[in-house]
Amino acid sequence: MAVSRALLLDLVDDAAVFPPGNAPVERAWSEHLALRAGRYGDLLGPLLIGISGAASLVDVAAASPGGPVGVAVIARAGTAVTDLLSAVETLAASPWLTVVAVEVAHDADGDWRRALSLGVPVAVEVPRDPEAQRVALDEIAAAVEEASHPVLAKLRTQATAQAPAPSPDELAAFLVGTRERGLTFKLTGGLHHAVAGEDEHGFHHGVLNVLLATHDLSGGASAGAVAERLDVRDGRALAEIVRMLDAADVAAVRSRLASFGCCGVTDPLDELHELGIPEGA
Repeated sequence: MAVSRALLLDLVDDAAVFPPGNAPVERAWSEHLALRAGRYGDLLGPLLIGISGAASLVDVAAASPGGPVGVAVIARAGTAVTDLLSAVETLAASPWLTVVAVEVAHDADGDWRRALSLGVPVAVEVPRDPEAQRVALDEIAAAVEEASHPVLAKLRTQATAQAPAPSPDELAAFLVGTRERGLTFKLTGGLHHAVAGEDEHGFHHGVLNVLLATHDLSGGASAGAVAERLDVRDGRALAEIVRMLDAADVAAVRSRLASFGCCGVTDPLDELHELGIPEGA
């Protein structure tokens, strides 16, 4: 297997039902099955489903079975963890679905910790406020010590109605914070492009930038150096560096970066393909 393909295995979680994609559950399910059977199938992570869509997904999977298919259940900020537990129970009853992870938002009262009882990997979305983020990362690190399954830090990387996308400096600070605590992380939103740049919403991050910034992180790079990598706009130069990574480099990157969620999983993958990543795609 080409090293650059190994770098992308199971990298892109399918967030089709979430904004801005907002795909109906039935369409998201059928398209997910088609993607799994296509040329990017091995690069695809689980289908992400919100709590409100759990029952619909069970019905749709029963009517058009395929799998079993891995799903991750998302509880956004303000969602009661009891509702998450109930959704996981609903999905687990389907022979066509396997709950492989859950994602919750960090909250000050620690209610998010109840998700640790599910026995599957838990990604905890941290706030963007620097001090609140440091507190959240410390608490996630403590949970890693206590849990018998992976606990990850998660950061939202797209522009929202409340704020622009995190800047390279802001994302670099998060990445360094995970390194300092030995945490694996995932990202969500905004990573529709292979390379960093500008669009109608302002700055957007790039998948190649994130992968190489994570490589730099593993090599002990400073926050400033990581931020510089995140802001590189030359896709061919980035792709050339990726092709030089060896198997040990790839293992180090993916031990830190678990995946990222994207509502249009082929968007970044098609752009990567145009740059010759992965090789032989």
